[in-house]
Amino acid sequence: MAYQEAVNKRPQVYAPYESTLDDVDLKVAIRELHETDDTREPSIAQIREFIAKHPQIVRCRTDPVYLLRFLRYKKFNVTEACAMLESTLAFFMRMRVLYGEEIDSFHPNVQGMVDLGVMVPLGYDRNKRVVILNRVGAYPKTTSALMQMRLGALVISTCLEYEQTQVYGSVWIMDFSGMTMSHVAMWGLTELKMLADSVNDIVTMMVKEIHMVQVPKMTWMLIDMVLPLLSPKIRNRFKFHRTLDDLCSAVDPSILPCEYGGERPLEKANDDFRAMFDEQRKWFMLEEHFFMDLTIPAPGSSSTSTARRNDFRDEESMVGSFRKLTVD
Repeated sequence: MAYQEAVNKRPQVYAPYESTLDDVDLKVAIRELHETDDTREPSIAQIREFIAKHPQIVRCRTDPVYLLRFLRYKKFNVTEACAMLESTLAFFMRMRVLYGEEIDSFHPNVQGMVDLGVMVPLGYDRNKRVVILNRVGAYPKTTSALMQMRLGALVISTCLEYEQTQVYGSVWIMDFSGMTMSHVAMWGLTELKMLADSVNDIVTMMVKEIHMVQVPKMTWMLIDMVLPLLSPKIRNRFKFHRTLDDLCSAVDPSILPCEYGGERPLEKANDDFRAMFDEQRKWFMLEEHFFMDLTIPAPGSSSTSTARRNDFRDEESMVGSFRKLTVD
């Protein structure tokens, strides 16, 4: 399928929804996300109409699974889902202008990060939530904060292509063992603000728990800076553990890699993630063609959300205006 039609904001025929959820999953979606057969199709139709009529959106996915990640995250509040989609596309364009090909999903630097096995989905726990391990202290000391965030975006996007993750959400394990001052120095105020803004306004993966393990004293400065920037809902998800034994008592131990007292080698889990990414490769190829023309006035451009979306803050002085954007 040619990418032009796949990211056409007004395709001649929209892709139908084909559920991959079982009866139990659908009951959870009804109870927790307000999703029913009666609400799903009209909501998808409304967000498609929003995309089709939006003057700035030029190319975007309109397939059901992509749109449902926004609808489910916002519990089928269509207005909020549309606003989040709009913010996500604008953020994507801003990052493309700031960093160019360096953040492309298929750039060697990004793919090399996958091979390191530093951020790895471990599988699903007993509650069907995807569990993601981030070995913060295992990143090469030359890795920038940007590349760490880009890897996180790749992991999240890959997992969200599976409807189970959209319905049940995620559990994050942040392992700080081995962290040094070099790792701390990667994160400046600009990077921390970008991380917090992304988590609050862009990421459509429901975060159920965040387990912080073996946090060294030197890292608390970063944590103290970023926590106030996060929404209260996200802040309440944090849990701190001094040791791996403490972690094992707080999560499903069977999901952990054998290096953490579990059953499966971490390398095997990372191989499985690589297979997941390869399975969803076509979607990442399409997203490279997304385009939102921010030189065109936005609908309701006087609103706070639009002003915030188009506010470059510190980044603007680095790269200039969005008016340098060109259409492929």
